[in-house]
Amino acid sequence: MPQIARRSIDALRDKADIVSLAGEYTQLRQRGREWWGLSPFKTERTPSFKVNPDSGLWYCFSTQQGGDVFKLVMAREGLDFVEAVERVATRFGHQLEYESGRPGEAPSLRRQLLEIHDLVADYWHRCLRDDPQHGEWIRRYWTETRRFPLEVADDFRIGLAPVDDSRLMQGLIRKGFEPAALAGSGLFFGTERSPDPARWRCRFRGRLVIPIKDIQGRAIAFTARSLEITPQDDPTREAKYVNSPETELFKKTRTIFNFDRAKDNRPAGEPFVLVEGQLDAIRCHSAGIPGAVAAQGTAVTEEHLVQIKRFSDRLLVFLDADAAGQKAALRLLPIGLRAGLDIRFVAVPDGKDPDAFFSDPANAARWPELVAAAQSSMQFCVRSLIPPEAAGQPLAARLSRLGELFQVLDQCGAEEIAQEALTEAARIAGIGIREVHLAYERDRSNRKAQRPAAQLQAVAPGLAPADASRQPLSTPETDLCRILLSREGCVLGISQILPLEWVETESPSGKLLVALLNEARHGEFDNLRAVLGRLDADSQLTAAQVSGEPLGEQVDESEVSRMLNAALRSFHSRHILARIRTLDARIASLPGDDLGALALLQREKIDLRRALQNPPTL
Repeated sequence: MPQIARRSIDALRDKADIVSLAGEYTQLRQRGREWWGLSPFKTERTPSFKVNPDSGLWYCFSTQQGGDVFKLVMAREGLDFVEAVERVATRFGHQLEYESGRPGEAPSLRRQLLEIHDLVADYWHRCLRDDPQHGEWIRRYWTETRRFPLEVADDFRIGLAPVDDSRLMQGLIRKGFEPAALAGSGLFFGTERSPDPARWRCRFRGRLVIPIKDIQGRAIAFTARSLEITPQDDPTREAKYVNSPETELFKKTRTIFNFDRAKDNRPAGEPFVLVEGQLDAIRCHSAGIPGAVAAQGTAVTEEHLVQIKRFSDRLLVFLDADAAGQKAALRLLPIGLRAGLDIRFVAVPDGKDPDAFFSDPANAARWPELVAAAQSSMQFCVRSLIPPEAAGQPLAARLSRLGELFQVLDQCGAEEIAQEALTEAARIAGIGIREVHLAYERDRSNRKAQRPAAQLQAVAPGLAPADASRQPLSTPETDLCRILLSREGCVLGISQILPLEWVETESPSGKLLVALLNEARHGEFDNLRAVLGRLDADSQLTAAQVSGEPLGEQVDESEVSRMLNAALRSFHSRHILARIRTLDARIASLPGDDLGALALLQREKIDLRRALQNPPTL
């Protein structure tokens, strides 16, 4: 494993913009000197994730994690330290220096998988452009059958997986990839039957292939469409679309197609647009809808919608007009509402899917019109479950349809949304609003009675008891660390005044404080970010947690000076009072006739009481 030079890591830490990097994982808003956003690690509605660009630290109150820019990448992407450093270096264009080994030596499995997917995506795209056997045919298919320009194929690196896959494996073997990495890529059949990669077959032979990218825009998987040239011996030939299986890189439940582009290319304030398939997303993107994204061959999950929520509160659902598309929309509705998204549903005209609709370039101009006519989440829900003709049906049939609606509302968990739906349902179904409300309350009572006791005792969202770990700490060590982490210029002055023996090092904040003061005393305190980078992971976490608590709104320098002196008084008084208690114990243990020793101890106690009135100050 290559060893990166410490000076190179320190230079990268100083160069990296932690706000910019954290903004790739969650939507951030500035509050004073800090930036806040929803946790990138769990579902929540109230921001608990804080980033401080001055110290280069972040802290997540929800999960009690924190650290520097490298720790953020490690926690969010599941990388080890070296991989995280290299990821940050790539992100900010920093050339790393290695003390031993080279970046290409003994790469991790994850790095090999990323390199394999990048090379394969490039190779397959070149095959679409100039394959001697089927290149011309696939280009006609793309431009005439699918009605996309070749520039779009270049933009998305659309490719052709040749029927003859021998060159692909030969090339990867020559590159020196380990068999475990080739097998773990998910690109080949037969890995479980033979240890020899030369005997494996490509999963996507004779298919149009579309790279699937992660949030950083790196190829991590493929989706492939069957073609006339797909071989007869392909075990998945009957499937129109085949996706890569899940790998270390690719998890369907949390990967969103085109998300890397959509999160950055949407105009400010514009919503994401959720479509059903990859070609739908590519078509919408080409039609001037840069926020188009798609799930990966599976139902839309909570993780998908939580990712979207981190970058926008708004989502337009533009799924196929067929029954399957409508059912998928109803499934995602309660999940999205629980995630706090403002969801609206756009109808595809003439029963088409988005790909077919926008394949006519003239229809791109109709997009604003479709958005303006979009239904609210409850309008869509009610009209999907209770069609207009329901008003003419028997009352029992209408009440049965209300039961389906109530089931969806029960999953949404938002009373104001339910009220909108009930009003709309009463109007369409031709039932009195009072009767609809009574039926809804009866349904809620019945469902509540059927729930397990543990579920009934769960704390309602947004009413959870305060986490003790999030409450402000009040030890002198914590208070002083909080000030110094926000005002690094004060560290040197404090290090020259505060004796280290006054600091209680049993606590994490005490250990952190001693580390900071020692760096300053020995002339090693160049800047706070560099010093924090030299500390161990536990001290970095403590620094992130302590600095997560606000110092105060608009604290000026005179107020900072007052707070520092108050902290020094706390250390001083605690130290003096501890010595006085020790003297009291010694006095109590003296023999009754040892008057000389008693006089000395009492004099020392008087001196300490006088010293108590004269704490050190800046």
